[in-house]
Amino acid sequence: MPRQFTRLHSNMAKGLAILFLLCYHLFENAETLVSLKVNHAPFSQESFLRFSGFGNICVSVFVFLTAFGIASGLFSQREIIPEALFWKTAYGQAAKRFFRLMLHFVILYLSVNLLWGYKFDYGSLYGPGIQGILLMATDGLGLSMFFGTPTLNATWWYMEIAYLLIFLVPLLVWLTEKLGCLVLLPGFFLPYAVTVHPDLKRYLFVAFFGVCAAWGKWPEKLLNLKLHPILRWLAGIVGLVLCVLIRQNFMVHEYYLHLADAPIALFLVLLAAGLLGSVPLLGKVLAFIGRHSMNIYMVHTFFYLILWRQYIYHFGYAGITFLLLLAVSLLYSVVLEALKKITGLQKLLSR
Repeated sequence: MPRQFTRLHSNMAKGLAILFLLCYHLFENAETLVSLKVNHAPFSQESFLRFSGFGNICVSVFVFLTAFGIASGLFSQREIIPEALFWKTAYGQAAKRFFRLMLHFVILYLSVNLLWGYKFDYGSLYGPGIQGILLMATDGLGLSMFFGTPTLNATWWYMEIAYLLIFLVPLLVWLTEKLGCLVLLPGFFLPYAVTVHPDLKRYLFVAFFGVCAAWGKWPEKLLNLKLHPILRWLAGIVGLVLCVLIRQNFMVHEYYLHLADAPIALFLVLLAAGLLGSVPLLGKVLAFIGRHSMNIYMVHTFFYLILWRQYIYHFGYAGITFLLLLAVSLLYSVVLEALKKITGLQKLLSR
């Protein structure tokens, strides 16, 4: 029976992506390694920085999976939804998805402020009076990047992309149905033809690629390739090394990153779902981390950069630092999700 690409596979890929993210943010430049005395043995500083820099691919993996997931659902519904009802159905679902995501973020925002509010200087950040309340509400809704307003956490810029994708993907699905994979051509040229936000320009092609992957069922087809396990592992290891070398090449990174990230994101999704996920315990761990990836993404900066920096880097060894940040971020998410269940918020969010 052919293997299907399921939510479990998606969570495995998200788990791998968030691990790359933590590695990138912790060890992204030589200044951090030197000033905080990070021991990266047995790797040289150059090779260590090359790999940690590759961790920046994480956002492209999330964009790919978001576009792929929304598009897969819409393509499957096209068989039962009349053409005349497509837009109403698609954007009705998009609106629900948008408000559900916003509510998730609001809860996380409130949790952060309830826990650490005494450490933040709200007056300096948001300003006094009505202005401060309005700017705080904008930040708390995940809309600060849209309006260019102050934010408590710079990492929350991703909410802008997440919101935009929700409403952009239905349009990309419609275009892909008309053009097939040729839709990648306007996906390539559009950012140069019209002025778009830099973040959208950076990840637009990846989103187009994710929709095409859903249309062509590329992950399913690649998961079902008949290869000997040894060849699968060899291809996975060699492929990962090549992805790091190609993406971190100066010319590629400077000029072609938005194009290179699309196939690399697909490769990493397959690496997690089809290879690493085939190892029983490892697959379960990746999927578990992946289920908490959004919370980890949104909260980890408080631990490693804003509030607990000296504790996270205290032991000096890169491996321990990485595991410590993962552990505290994951624990935060687990507790937060448990509180949602206890309070009944989880039922509201799952509607």
